[in-house]
Amino acid sequence: MDSKIILKNLASELHKSNNRHLTHEKLKNHFESLCSDKEFIYDALREALKDPLIINEANNLFFYLLISGDVIIAINLFPPISDGAKNITHDNIHHHGWRLLSTGVISGNGYETINFEKKSHENIENGNVKLKVKEIYHHKPNEIKFVDSYQPHVVFHPETTTATLAMWSAEKPMLNQKIKRYLKNFSGIRKILSKFAHATGVDKTLGLNPIKGIYFHPENGKIVETINYSKPTDGPPQEIIPCMFKFFQQIGFNDKSIFGEMTKHVSADTKKLCEMLMENETIKDNGIKGNIRRRFTKNEILNAIN
Repeated sequence: MDSKIILKNLASELHKSNNRHLTHEKLKNHFESLCSDKEFIYDALREALKDPLIINEANNLFFYLLISGDVIIAINLFPPISDGAKNITHDNIHHHGWRLLSTGVISGNGYETINFEKKSHENIENGNVKLKVKEIYHHKPNEIKFVDSYQPHVVFHPETTTATLAMWSAEKPMLNQKIKRYLKNFSGIRKILSKFAHATGVDKTLGLNPIKGIYFHPENGKIVETINYSKPTDGPPQEIIPCMFKFFQQIGFNDKSIFGEMTKHVSADTKKLCEMLMENETIKDNGIKGNIRRRFTKNEILNAIN
């Protein structure tokens, strides 16, 4: 199976569509089948792991499988919180701006999440963000969940590691994303142009995603916008790498041609994980410590809203 062709075809369906909501719905059954297709997942991971930095310098809980303009397809990892606390946020309440998201569980038992009403974060009174709950549910295997553009949501750390396949796209065709595809090999130029657009106030005209009014959290009994929020990493490599290997073990991805070769180029700790994976020795599901700026409870959120 050639995962690159499958991923490019998904991106193509979205790029040529003038109704992205309808296209996400149209692709739902196919996307769900990919979530349980180990041959596809294995091949996509082999492609991702060709870059040695993916493991050696891992500090984020995802594997990018495809980035093509406004279309991004990735595997996201949701590990437990290492101190065993319950109902702790994986990240702040947030929305994805003009991006649409389809997501399905590919390993683990899923996670608890809250979806809020679209754009309810724009209703603010005296700094109090008047979010409205749309749905509280457990995102479980064998289902595809859809998150709309400008729809706030929050995910809670599961008790055991869960992984999802996620597909993002813009809510409609956008000129700036076509330009981004043309400049895909010039990431430095893209970043400079983006910063210039935001600094000069033409970001909305160009259709750039917002960089403010995205993250929120409970504070003193109300929901407030998180100011100066930054999320460069999910944790240090010594936490993130074991999460990746726990995921590999969950799905039975222990290809000796991949991980045997990997042992020659990684640290002693990662080499041990490679050996445990190939020998089917249980890898502990220790999770991550998390960031205190992203640590809130479900009760804090619901009480602040109520």
